[in-house]
Order: sequence, then C-alpha cells, then structure tokens
Amino acid sequence: MKILITGATGFIGSHLVKKLSDKGHEVLALSRTIPVQSNKCVSWIAADLCYPETYRDRINDFLPEVLIHLAWGGIPDFSLNNSLNNLNSSLNLISFVAEIGSCKKILISGSCWEYSNHEGECFETDLALPNNYFTLAKNSLREWISMIAEQKSIDFGWFRLFYVYGPGQRFEALLPTIIRGIKEGKVPNIKNPYNANDYIFIEDVVVAFEQAVDQKFTSGIYNLGSGASTSAIDICRIVEKVSHESLFLSEKLEKSLLMKTSNTNFWANIAHTKKQLNWSPKISINEGVRIVWDNNSYL
Repeated sequence: MKILITGATGFIGSHLVKKLSDKGHEVLALSRTIPVQSNKCVSWIAADLCYPETYRDRINDFLPEVLIHLAWGGIPDFSLNNSLNNLNSSLNLISFVAEIGSCKKILISGSCWEYSNHEGECFETDLALPNNYFTLAKNSLREWISMIAEQKSIDFGWFRLFYVYGPGQRFEALLPTIIRGIKEGKVPNIKNPYNANDYIFIEDVVVAFEQAVDQKFTSGIYNLGSGASTSAIDICRIVEKVSHESLFLSEKLEKSLLMKTSNTNFWANIAHTKKQLNWSPKISINEGVRIVWDNNSYL
C-alpha cells in the first residue's frame, strides 16, 4: 500500500513509520523537519500543515491509498487558538487527499479525553460531550471526516487513544517522571497518585494501525487501550520492582499523602476493536514498564 503518515517524527508516528515500511509498504512521511537518521526505505516531506502549498505537489504525485493522520501541533497547548489551527489544517489536508481520488482508507488518532465521563468503562457508543477546546476540535474533525468518507466511499477509522507509553515518550510524561525519580533515589513528583488511567504500550497501538491498513474494517470509532486501569502509585511500585529495589519510595510517597482518593479512574472497552481489527493488546503494564526501564533513555 502507498501510505501517507503525518506527525511522522512524533512518538507514535516514528514507531509507525518503521513498522509499516519494514512490512514493505511504500510510506510518504510528513513532518515539519526530517530526522537526520531517516529510514532509507521511507520518502520524507518537510511540510507545515498550516501551509498547504508545502505539501500539495508531493502528495498529489504520491497518490496515497491510505492516510494516517497523527499530527496535532502544540501539545500540551489546548487553547482555543491552537485547537482551531489544528482543526483547520487537518480539514485542509484531509479535503485535499480525499479529492485526489486515490485514497481508500483514512485512519485518525482521536483521544480518550473525548469521553466526558472519567469514571468506569468507556464504550465507543458513549455520548462524547466536549468539555474543552481540544475535545471540541477533535469531535468536530471526526464528524466532518465521517461525512466526507461516506461521500467518497473511503473506509474511516477514528482511533481513540488512551494513555500510550513506551520508548520515545515525551520526557515530562508520567512514566518517564517516575523512572527518573526512582533512578535518582527520590520520591517521584506525582500530583494525584491514586488517579488511575488505561495505559497502552506503543507497540500494541502500532499493531492496531497496521491491522487497519492490512484488512477490511467497518468505518467508525475504535478504542485503543489495554482494557484496564492502573493508578500512578501502582506504576511507581512496578518501577521499583523492575529496578530490583524495595518499595521504599512508593511507601514514602503513600505515607506523605493526606488524602488517599482519586477523581479519575477510567478504562477502554476494547471488545469492538478486538472483533473488527482482529487485535488485542499483548504487552502487560509490568512488561511494558520493564521495556521502558531497560531502554534507559530518561536520564
């Protein structure tokens, strides 16, 4: 397949570019900058989605059969201005690709933040009520693409990503923060240790996209999570076990807390994704943490 990937140098994009190109797909990777050590089997285009003139000719010549749109600039800026900029640039790109006529599949990264309920199990059929500019922009993009994809007979997958972790994750994320603290012998700086989220390993996410590229699926929303929630304090304990240390720092963190409550504990129902994509997560949180620890990239 001829696959166009935006956000190709990002956390998910970099893993996905390698995975799909290694499988023999022809990949056109779009990013604002091209990595110095780029894959020779991948064609790169340095472009800014805010300026369509920087990508139109290359994409038109490439004639993509699949568009995987991961780019969303400025994170963690969730302001109105940044959300609108991302929404407009995404609409321009997808409109252009859809009009070329070669595209048969569009796969987009959504977010678990689209679920307004942060307690309990999340189903794709749950009503998504935007409660900030970011989720409003994402929801608007999804509804618009659904309409365009139906008009153009394009298969459309909206992948609601839960908390993706793994090698290459941004430095400030929860797991890298905990790992740095444990390695330095310090109590990790965690704001809400009892908050629990659904953590999904990067390789499992990449495989889900790969499955959607390779096979027929029903257009719609797909949850990409592990199907279970894990609290931050439990991740801290897992890191200490992986490091072969005692649970001293985790216990010290727990004893320092005045309130042992949480305001977040939600996870993905992944039955629909399992059935439609013939996919299920393979890497447990314990195994995933060990892989990240052994990667040793956060000091």
